[in-house]
Amino acid sequence: MSIVISIHEPWHYRNWEPVLRHAEPNEISLVVTPWMHRGEDPGVQQQAVDQTLAWLKQHGVAAACNIEREPHVLATLAIAGRSVGYQYSRQVRMLYAVISKQYTYSEKNKEYDAVMVASTFGRNLLAKHQVRAQVVGYPKLDDYFNGVMTRASVREQLGLTADETIVLYAPTLASDSPVERYAHALSEIDPSIRVIAQLHPVSYISEPERFASLLPDRVEVVPELEGGIHWIAAADAVISDYSGATFEAAAMDKPVILLENPDLEMTEDVERAHRDVGIRVDDPADLAKAVDGALAEPERFADRREYYRETFFEYRGKAGERALEALRGFSQEARDARLRDTELIYDRMRKLEQTLGISSV
Repeated sequence: MSIVISIHEPWHYRNWEPVLRHAEPNEISLVVTPWMHRGEDPGVQQQAVDQTLAWLKQHGVAAACNIEREPHVLATLAIAGRSVGYQYSRQVRMLYAVISKQYTYSEKNKEYDAVMVASTFGRNLLAKHQVRAQVVGYPKLDDYFNGVMTRASVREQLGLTADETIVLYAPTLASDSPVERYAHALSEIDPSIRVIAQLHPVSYISEPERFASLLPDRVEVVPELEGGIHWIAAADAVISDYSGATFEAAAMDKPVILLENPDLEMTEDVERAHRDVGIRVDDPADLAKAVDGALAEPERFADRREYYRETFFEYRGKAGERALEALRGFSQEARDARLRDTELIYDRMRKLEQTLGISSV
């Protein structure tokens, strides 16, 4: 039973780690492949692959940079073209966010034999495109739901004090993010509040200068390799716009402030259609007041946070185990397909031998 997980960047591994921790030794192999967001220059791509391999090695994780043979299962996070055969392998995907971005739940998933999703809600969205989906939950939140990832434990790990008030700014990427509109307003937030920014993984690669030039000096930016969902756990409130961090914060029962983008067309995408999870701000002058209100009344919107926690995140605390069982099931499907065809070939050979009067040696 061979299962290969293809990752591009360290943050991909962090999404898979809650699954891998439940696997048997040598049950799953990791392979590091170039990510399209690194551009088309082979040298740049290889440098990124080498950096990820080095990061994994530093963390005691073995990985290769190529697939040596056709696996039973090839699993990815990002949408990718078909990399294995259709008949005897299963190419599957695990969603790393619950938002849409006009592609997460789109027909672009049709290259996959199955997609592992966080909820029935996500499965129903993929069903509109006749994409097979299996609900496993959201593995990277397992530690939170199991009481391991707490505000106190994460702050101790990160060297943050227990009594300081921290607001996390977690914007999305590219034109969806109205950072130009609201960046200055971040400086107007109560100076006693520590403001920390965690960028979208793609923003660290494709637009770091944009955020560096706009964010006020008081805003501390999490280094790319140190990012992760634990920063949400450490925060007292989260400012976002159209990022998946919005609903991850809701799952952790963190007050959310939503920055509106007046230039963004409203669609049925999850992050655009569901804007009732927290305080909505469309005027930068109102941001500081909204932050104060969210911190003063954290119970406000608690019912909406609970709604999205229940709707978007099923099998809370057991998602990593369910994802592993799903991978094993896909692997068994591939093995069964190979076995059926092998038996069919032998059966045809036996019939041919009988017809020709030949005895097998």
